[in-house]
Amino acid sequence: MLGGRRWLAIPAILLVAALGAYFAASRMLGSDLVRSTLEQQLTAAFGQPVHIASASASILPRVTVNLNELTIGSPVAVQITQLRIATGLRPLFSRTVQDAEVSLVGGTVLLPLNFDLPAEGGSQPPAAASGSGLNVASVRLIDVRGLSFIAGKQTFVVDAESSIEGDRLEIRRLEARAQTTRIDARGALTSVAKLQGELTATADPLDLDELLSFASTAFAAPKQSKATAGAGTTHLRVALTAARGQFAANAFRDLSTEIDVVPGRFTLSPLAVSAFGGKFAGRLDADTSRAAPELRLNGRLDGLDVVEIMKAGGSPGGITGRLGGTVNVTGSGTDSDMLIRTARGSIGAALTDGAIPNLDMVRTIVLAFGKPSGAPPPGSGSSFSRIAGTFALANGAMSSNDIAMASRDFDMAGSGTLRIATGAVTARGDVILSRELTAQAGVDLRRYAQEDGRVVVPAVIGGTLQQPAVTLDLLAATRRALGNELQRRVKGLVDDLFKKKK
Repeated sequence: MLGGRRWLAIPAILLVAALGAYFAASRMLGSDLVRSTLEQQLTAAFGQPVHIASASASILPRVTVNLNELTIGSPVAVQITQLRIATGLRPLFSRTVQDAEVSLVGGTVLLPLNFDLPAEGGSQPPAAASGSGLNVASVRLIDVRGLSFIAGKQTFVVDAESSIEGDRLEIRRLEARAQTTRIDARGALTSVAKLQGELTATADPLDLDELLSFASTAFAAPKQSKATAGAGTTHLRVALTAARGQFAANAFRDLSTEIDVVPGRFTLSPLAVSAFGGKFAGRLDADTSRAAPELRLNGRLDGLDVVEIMKAGGSPGGITGRLGGTVNVTGSGTDSDMLIRTARGSIGAALTDGAIPNLDMVRTIVLAFGKPSGAPPPGSGSSFSRIAGTFALANGAMSSNDIAMASRDFDMAGSGTLRIATGAVTARGDVILSRELTAQAGVDLRRYAQEDGRVVVPAVIGGTLQQPAVTLDLLAATRRALGNELQRRVKGLVDDLFKKKK
């Protein structure tokens, strides 16, 4: 009988032990205590008010704390809808969170943050505190679902799985999605407190407008406070590839780059991408420390299809050929439209093996020489082997003082301006006729206006790339001819004088 009573006492002892553990956990993790304790710790850590709407706790199967509607900042910069933390009971009695699991569902983070992240010494993460607080030693799983990061007009919604050991965060999976962009990433933050680390990311598709707009706002340089002066700063490196994407509604493919981010600036270097049937290789530097971020693009273009470029610019049908050269352009703004409107810099360009369909240079020249039977039909255009020049870009226009055009029927050298938005052209230069066209010119013009056996006629081009208008300055050609004839006769007189002396 006594033995039976002893066996009956075992369940009672276990029940009492469980109740004792429950009450001990409830004493430590009761809703009021956990809420007030965490509010105090986090407020002290962030230097910003932290509020938790409600909290609850349980001990089975693990000690678990549930927090609802947690906010940080005034005004609120971080809002978390549901936060669940589960950890072992034994280490909790020594006020240590070890081998924990964290689940975060829903919420928003406004970037850039309106407060400084805590810069803890040693290996303790921001949530760690000394004294009567809880010490976070390790978290084996951080499950994030539907957390929205908002920067300016752009929002990226993030789902992620990660773990933390001390101040190191291992990111096993991170999915970020905006309106168009979809990014998958993995990597590690070597310091959570300082936001330093490296990631590898792939995007499909990638909207560069969304990414640049988000990054320009999110990583703007914060105003440095005395508390953070000299402390470590954010430094992220991201190896990014994208099989396809778009910028200013123009498609590209095979993008690869290394993104380097610190407060106040970020760079994409090296940057390689295929677009408009050709390739670009170079770098992009962004200064986000000013009200309107400034971006600088420099590198080399190879084999771009000008037909596709003209279509993208809203001026189709004006010119054909393949474009190559160097680019050094700066623009200000957070979207492609603003960047294009404010673009300025220099472009060393060469356009090869193309045509300007409505540039009737040959017809104009032949008719001017009084040879209508030899004139090609209207709209025959002008083919060229190469057009090159160094162009200054500013105020929505490209201008050059060293434009050179080479073609079968004529060469041209001069200066000009192209309005990008309208395609309006203003150009002036010397048209140097081929020997074949020179032979069709009048005898006097061939005799007097030629140089090295080819006639040179000043010309003016107006209108637009789609409908250019050519005017030959025959008066200037006549003056040139008279000047040439004067030089020829003076030279003849001098030669005669020397002959007579001899």
